[in-house]
Amino acid sequence: MTTVKIQDKMEMVGFIRSIGTECRFVSMVTETEVKMRKTGNPFVGAVKRSRRNGLVNINFVTAVEKRLKELTGKATEYVAGSTWYEHTMTEDGRPLPLCVHKKDNRKFYIQYFPHRTLGRNEYFLNGRRLTETEVTQMKTFITADNRPEHKPAVITLAMDSIRELRARKVAMLNDTVSKIASHLSSQPALV
Repeated sequence: MTTVKIQDKMEMVGFIRSIGTECRFVSMVTETEVKMRKTGNPFVGAVKRSRRNGLVNINFVTAVEKRLKELTGKATEYVAGSTWYEHTMTEDGRPLPLCVHKKDNRKFYIQYFPHRTLGRNEYFLNGRRLTETEVTQMKTFITADNRPEHKPAVITLAMDSIRELRARKVAMLNDTVSKIASHLSSQPALV
């Protein structure tokens, strides 16, 4: 395994572009803000740190059609709706796992289909790790996933959320500021 420490998120963009169009597993360490209701929530701004793996370059339409056939017993044609992002493409028009925001072409994302979480998720608020009791309380503010049964889980994750990405025997370590560390730096200094 070759390890590369990056200083600029555009290096990660280039690496994801280099993964190509083959379906393959990737492993990541990510830091993402927890999506939850805000009203009366003392955990707003909590960050989840996860070690996970998943697949890139899966054809979403084909996956939905396969799942619909499993559920209904008959072949169904599926047409994908519009999204807020678009895939970058190879010269011959094949989609890459690297996506770009339709309204801001400076915002890049990796699209992957989650397979499993490796180990336990950790949760932080203002740079402090939450206790098990606090995590249980925080989870009461998280809304249920309303994804239809026939659609596979797919995540489009911002470059800034990726702390480490492993693919093709290369580990890219994101050495830019983490969401956990940035929450610490935004706190007022104690006197």
